[in-house]
Amino acid sequence: MAGDTLNHQVYRRIKDDIMFLVLEPGLALSVQKLADRYGSSRTPVREAVVRLQQEGLVIIYPQARTIVSPISVGRICQERFVRNALELGMVDSFIKNCSVLVTNTLENMIGIQRRMVLKENFRGFMEMDQRFHGLLFRTADQQLAASLIQSSNTHYNRCVFLGIKHWGIAPETLPEHEAIVTAARARDEDQMRLVLLQHLDRIARQTTELKHIFPQYFQD
Repeated sequence: MAGDTLNHQVYRRIKDDIMFLVLEPGLALSVQKLADRYGSSRTPVREAVVRLQQEGLVIIYPQARTIVSPISVGRICQERFVRNALELGMVDSFIKNCSVLVTNTLENMIGIQRRMVLKENFRGFMEMDQRFHGLLFRTADQQLAASLIQSSNTHYNRCVFLGIKHWGIAPETLPEHEAIVTAARARDEDQMRLVLLQHLDRIARQTTELKHIFPQYFQD
């Protein structure tokens, strides 16, 4: 059990550092250097790297090298398609199950995000953004969909965070979150879908520009 916990901790730390660009796209990885970095033996690191390869975050070239996967524009498009379908698809159930407690909790999350903006805490802001959207799915009783998005949106989320790091937090993000809560309180499904679509599709407009600015981070 302790070994399983340690293995998961090592996996989680490496994945977080990839997702938040501490380990940059295209970076060469060494099992020994990762073990030294995270204070672990080689076995948990090796297992973590294999798991991250399965998630599309690491590329292993047999008998050659291992690198952090570059951000794939094609993969972003596919991940965005899946996320849009799942998030827009849960609106009916969310509105049906939404309560005052849920909307108040969402408002509190927006307040925390507002403080993150003032502190320029980009990682904390994005983590709270994921919790905000996660609550939408939990309220809709669609936890599996939330898990699927969390595990599969690896290129999409790295691109989002790259944009936040480069430009700062988009000024429209918090008003869009407020508009989601307003639509939820009004039980307006159509308006909520419209706001969510605008909110989720912003990355499509940013990807081309980010690829031009950071070509070393991208492929295709």
